[in-house]
Amino acid sequence: MRRAGLAALVAGVLALTAAPASAVSLHPCGAVPEPPGFRCGSIKVPFERSDPSYGKTRIAFAVRERDRANRPSLGTIFAQEGGPGYASTGTANAYTHLFQGLLRRRDLVLVDMRGTGRSQRLDCPELQHGLGPEAVTLAECARQLGKRFISYRTSAAADDLNAVRKALGLNRIILYGDSYGTFLSQSYAFRHGETLRALVLDSAYPAKGESPWYGSLIRTGVTSLELACRRSPECSGDAGRRLRQLADFVRRTRRTVEPLLLAFEGATYGTPDSYLAIDRAGVALRHGHERKWARLTRPYRAGNGDPLEYVRAGELVVGCNDYPMIWEKTSSEPERRRELEQAIRRHAHNFGPFTPREVGLSPSFGYLECLSWPAPTPVYEPPISPGDTPTAAPVLVVSGEMDNLTTPQEGRWTADFFPHARQFIARNAGHVDSLYHRDGPAAEAIRRFVRRH
Repeated sequence: MRRAGLAALVAGVLALTAAPASAVSLHPCGAVPEPPGFRCGSIKVPFERSDPSYGKTRIAFAVRERDRANRPSLGTIFAQEGGPGYASTGTANAYTHLFQGLLRRRDLVLVDMRGTGRSQRLDCPELQHGLGPEAVTLAECARQLGKRFISYRTSAAADDLNAVRKALGLNRIILYGDSYGTFLSQSYAFRHGETLRALVLDSAYPAKGESPWYGSLIRTGVTSLELACRRSPECSGDAGRRLRQLADFVRRTRRTVEPLLLAFEGATYGTPDSYLAIDRAGVALRHGHERKWARLTRPYRAGNGDPLEYVRAGELVVGCNDYPMIWEKTSSEPERRRELEQAIRRHAHNFGPFTPREVGLSPSFGYLECLSWPAPTPVYEPPISPGDTPTAAPVLVVSGEMDNLTTPQEGRWTADFFPHARQFIARNAGHVDSLYHRDGPAAEAIRRFVRRH
């Protein structure tokens, strides 16, 4: 790991702009895994900027000084991880590889969102370790948090990013977000748009206005399955029709379609081969050979891994606070259950091979887990509030052609928010392809864009 002196690093940070002096000190990160080439710092911020009675929390971040510290800086990149629940510092290696040559003259800052990583992460052990139904363990997590349950939200995290920017003495920054990081970055771009030189939204979905049914997800998955088959010399026939036959077969043989729905959702990783694997496993199952199907749909192991890298509470708490639901958030839990049932019955269209009931009751969408979550309180601010205006900075929205988690359609809707945005769609790519294939077209498009700004 680089062990640059503290004085040299702070001097390098200050050289980025003519902004006020940095208000923080930086030190070896002292954690395992330690972000290579980074030094760490933290600041205290209010849980609620409108109400000091909520107290304060620590926001941690890591700074990688540009390789050529003796040369003038070409700017600072802030990279924000997704989930929500993943720590940005835990993805330090991938971000360093993504931005590779750009870091010779640019500094890189990673901020762990409140409640994740090194930022006083949420401690809800039953939820983290999968020790019960999440609707139950999440309710216990809310009880532990007390009135601060509402403080773990996107708008507050966007203000935390801005507080780190100020503490480091920076003026305008380049902000990169992937997956949920695009959701948070959109909030930042509406709340603090004047501080942006440029914005990259990698695998984006809209931070306002989307239907809680997320209708484009399964449509994109079906289209991607058919497209993967047409492009593969080893696949023939109508893969979409085979998928419908598979769903019918699973129901007819008294299996649940949930494993198929989860496999379908997971196909966004490893595209296009992941879609072809579903097709092959489905054909084998219908012909009486279950091994491929069992391997494809084997249950996940209980628990959610190292909380330094991923906090399950961080995902569900933010999701329950900020994402739209097919029931009213102001309703009581019994009322929400009735509204959930009514929404399922009223929904007019199936989702490809799946029914509204199968989607509505799937744990993939959060409708069930959040039933027990408390209703919003008066301090709540949505990711984008009425009257907020978007940044005038240039925006690049990157979408994977076969991403059924944050779809190209959602990317187009997101680009429409900004007056100076364009979308790049990476052929055959799935979710956040740039972090898995640093020489792929998505990564190259991001580097070209950042280099120009």
